[in-house]
Amino acid sequence: MNRMDLHIELKHYRNDVLELTQREAASRLNINQSTLSNYENGTRDIPYKMLLTFKEVYKIPTHEMNRIMYGEESGSLGGNGHDPMILRENFEDQENRAILKILQDYPKFKRTLSSLTYFTEKRKEKFITQVNHLYQTMKDW
Repeated sequence: MNRMDLHIELKHYRNDVLELTQREAASRLNINQSTLSNYENGTRDIPYKMLLTFKEVYKIPTHEMNRIMYGEESGSLGGNGHDPMILRENFEDQENRAILKILQDYPKFKRTLSSLTYFTEKRKEKFITQVNHLYQTMKDW
């Protein structure tokens, strides 16, 4: 089994498992896209605290993070717990649970989102565009 570099493994995880763009991942990691690019290209060492942030934000299971840290290739995916589809589903399930918690904690927000079900497709699209614009404006506060 060939040893893969940590930066290659993290880039692979972002691209192939989570299917996140570099821009989206950098935003979630709360770092500049250029910093993430440097990490992923191996031109900048990844500090230990940042590795913990990757694990938390990417929702990497401990067994998978250990595999990434020690640089083992996934090899055959059958039965070893490294199946990208399962890892992606785990990531999405954890994100969905976090979203549901937000909706439970903020019932007014939930009602607002529920009202979208009565909008026409054009109104939904306009609303979502405005919310995304508001998010982009406020995320750096």
